[in-house]
Amino acid sequence: MIKKRWGLALVTAVVASLALSGCSPSTPESGGPVTLNYWDFLDPSQDNPRSKALKENIANFEAANPDIKINLSVVSLGDMLNRLPQSAAAGQAPDVFKMFTPIVPQMASAGVYSPLPDAASEVTDWLRPTDTFAGPDGKQVAVPYEYRTCALYYNQKILSQIGAATPTTYDEVVDVAQKAAAAGFTGFGTGFSDTDNSAIISTFFNCFMTQVDQEIWTRDGKADFATQKSEEFGNFLAKLRDAKALGSNVVSDTYGTVADGMASGTVAMSVMGTERIVSFASQNPDVKWTTLPKATTGDTTGTTIGWTLGIGNGSKNTEAAWKFIEYMTGPEAGAKMATGGEVPTRAATYEQPFFSTPEAKVVNDIAAYVKSNSEPRTYSDNWTSLATGLSQAGQKLTLNNLSGSEFIRSAQDAANK
Repeated sequence: MIKKRWGLALVTAVVASLALSGCSPSTPESGGPVTLNYWDFLDPSQDNPRSKALKENIANFEAANPDIKINLSVVSLGDMLNRLPQSAAAGQAPDVFKMFTPIVPQMASAGVYSPLPDAASEVTDWLRPTDTFAGPDGKQVAVPYEYRTCALYYNQKILSQIGAATPTTYDEVVDVAQKAAAAGFTGFGTGFSDTDNSAIISTFFNCFMTQVDQEIWTRDGKADFATQKSEEFGNFLAKLRDAKALGSNVVSDTYGTVADGMASGTVAMSVMGTERIVSFASQNPDVKWTTLPKATTGDTTGTTIGWTLGIGNGSKNTEAAWKFIEYMTGPEAGAKMATGGEVPTRAATYEQPFFSTPEAKVVNDIAAYVKSNSEPRTYSDNWTSLATGLSQAGQKLTLNNLSGSEFIRSAQDAANK
């Protein structure tokens, strides 16, 4: 696989519609007040730990920098992928935006980013090197905002009800999921919707490929993963289908609907990102987490993924934008962000008093898990094609009874179209 241990690899402009959706040009830097347009998928008005942390961090930044105001637009990942190239072409890209690690190379190739200013090189305590967050010209365009990896979530109440132990292999997951399905639950939650970049199935796939040490792309960026090792992923999904352990709406289920099912107690197990640990604990104390199940040809080590922050192409406020990014990835904001279960990306953050308190145990455990049970990957610039191919292959697996190997081949073919 194209990966580095502790190294991150991670148009047509519809001007009127962009202006109506919060993309009007930002105020140029001129020594006076500056308004930064910021796109984030989190809604700070929501009542969850991550949203609350974001709201507080923005308020604290504005209080410390009264000459800079943040105009936040809540934009889903799927909408970002469509709107960012359009807004950049129209000269209306946001000053700052959040982007999922695997898609940074794709957005950089689409001309969405401005290179980070020279001041960015003064931050040197990233827990992973940032040299792979570069555009086609080799200039750095983004920095890591938070780290995460995949974990197995399970509802302890359901497992106790059916007399099952926590599974440690994928074959055991199928057995437990089948028993849970027979008891009236969704045995294993995942989804094949292509909404929001097919987030749940593509995230799971990403982590599994690291587990079995399978490359996804050739050096020239061609998808090339249809091997015996990767077939185990397709076979796992096919076995769940045959065991009637997938959700009744699996072809349209998304990351959000599966998370809701875990929180409500209708889903027995799922593989999702570690950023959900704190939320699940507050929503449903029966939901626990553990390492990924062991793969037949691999181990339990998943992929280090996460979100990044970058500056939009054409921003007239790059100095203020970097000031905001530096704050949001810095120690003060990082400590606040950690209260929502997200893993900060800079070493200095862990020197904050919060991390020595009992309240920080959960996020410290998550950070230790991400460090010991995940490895970063370098990505090609066609992640969305791969993700869409996975969702389409999953739909065929469900509706047309594809085999595991056919699922993998179908996804690879779609990625290369």
